[in-house]
Amino acid sequence: MISSPPTLPPGLPGSVNYTGLLYHGYDYSHTAPWANADRGHSPEIWSRALGWYFMALVDVLDIFPKTNSAYLSFLSILRDLAPKLRDTADSETGVWWLIATQPGRAGNYFESSATAMFVYSLLKGVRLGYIPDLDGSIVKTAKKAYQYMSDNWVIANPDGTMDWLNTVSVGSLSGNGTYEYYISVDTDVNDLKGLAAFLLASLEYEQL
Repeated sequence: MISSPPTLPPGLPGSVNYTGLLYHGYDYSHTAPWANADRGHSPEIWSRALGWYFMALVDVLDIFPKTNSAYLSFLSILRDLAPKLRDTADSETGVWWLIATQPGRAGNYFESSATAMFVYSLLKGVRLGYIPDLDGSIVKTAKKAYQYMSDNWVIANPDGTMDWLNTVSVGSLSGNGTYEYYISVDTDVNDLKGLAAFLLASLEYEQL
């Protein structure tokens, strides 16, 4: 994934849709069906891909040698992206859209796996000192998102079990990577890509 560039919508700095976050994919050869002819990136910022990336950053910092120069690179990337992620959360609900660069567009929706991954990563990152949060706004954002997840995506069943909702089943760059493709994919109940991330987010939330 590469950062949303200062060229071509929906990533234009100064526009309402600029995020500074990372596109779903990148093709060095610029020959993939979805590759931007100028820069090689895919057309959309798909939130779950970004969720995997954030989780990897906070987790690798736990085990990567601090004496290795790459440690500071990972830390710098995380610190650069975290405030941008905070700022792309929906202002009313606190959670994140399936496609980060198309908030409110017809067909877009709040996606549970990405939101859970972001909450886990932000709370863990702040707790361990990887992400500065002097004004408390990052933790506040994560807490708001967690409350929405608990209220809307954790559903009690009559038999005493619970279900987890609104996790998109897949997002692939095997096709053209268009907005229409992403929103056409079904959501699953109790998809582990979302459920497991919610459990991790819950462990972090309980440590607040």
